[in-house]
Amino acid sequence: MRLDVYRSCTWREKRQVLETFWHSGPHTSARIQEAAAQYGPYAIAALALVAIELAVIFGVALSHHALISWIALVIEVAVLVSIRWAVVRTRSLSCRSI
Repeated sequence: MRLDVYRSCTWREKRQVLETFWHSGPHTSARIQEAAAQYGPYAIAALALVAIELAVIFGVALSHHALISWIALVIEVAVLVSIRWAVVRTRSLSCRSI
């Protein structure tokens, strides 16, 4: 996994990369799309780690604090939906960059 194009982007370009990655509508330059495609696997990995952490919190809190466990479960569902969208966008951007 490379991040050379993403790392060479300016702060403004990185904002465009995030917008291109998370939203399917914007049409940007090939450089921004390549950087977004490189960013995808890292976004998925980071979200997966958050999902694992929330699963542990849910498991521990389930036997102690019902409210915290339900909050963790709701956030877990949101993170899983985000992972699914990140996978879809990564595949879409990877197909465009080929």
